[in-house]
Amino acid sequence: HFVIDKNRRRVLYLTLVRSQFEHCSVIWRPVTKTLMEKLEGLQKRAIKWILREEYISYTFTTYIQKCRQLNIMPIAKRFDFLDLLFFYKIVKGLVPIELPPYLIQYQGNSRLRSSHLDRLSFVSSIIPRTSTNAFAKSFFFRTHTKWNHIPLSIREIDSLTEFKSKLTKYMWENIMSEISTDEFDENNLSETSEDELVENFCCN
Repeated sequence: HFVIDKNRRRVLYLTLVRSQFEHCSVIWRPVTKTLMEKLEGLQKRAIKWILREEYISYTFTTYIQKCRQLNIMPIAKRFDFLDLLFFYKIVKGLVPIELPPYLIQYQGNSRLRSSHLDRLSFVSSIIPRTSTNAFAKSFFFRTHTKWNHIPLSIREIDSLTEFKSKLTKYMWENIMSEISTDEFDENNLSETSEDELVENFCCN
């Protein structure tokens, strides 16, 4: 039966549900904790459905471990990934969009410990009054700070495919480092990435 198989359930969720959340997410993604938690809660229900664990209670740590098991990134982190991917395309000239005038490439000393900035970092000439106003939550401002925290070795990559792969690995490492992984089996993961699965589905 179609919905009994875990892998087919995963395909169904990623292609028919999660793909709707991701469409143009750089424009509409929630910026408040309350709204993001609602979407994360919906995905938690989907994870339980995929694994046929609807009646099992998940702690936050359990939820993250289940996401890793299925190779499905938590919603908030996936939105960050898509933000960074689009920012990369802009920086590399892969899309006909330019950076706003207030974002300029860092020209200072790349070895200053206090700044943690390097030659591929960007700084804003406009500083929002609070971290919660509309400008602070806008795509370019919110994303340039995340971009600056990615390792230089990843930002230097010119291949889009390689960048996506390295960024995915880096983000998963950060996600898993935030929780206890003593009992987590890295060998029991879904092999197909989210992007590969959706691309294959759309092309067939």
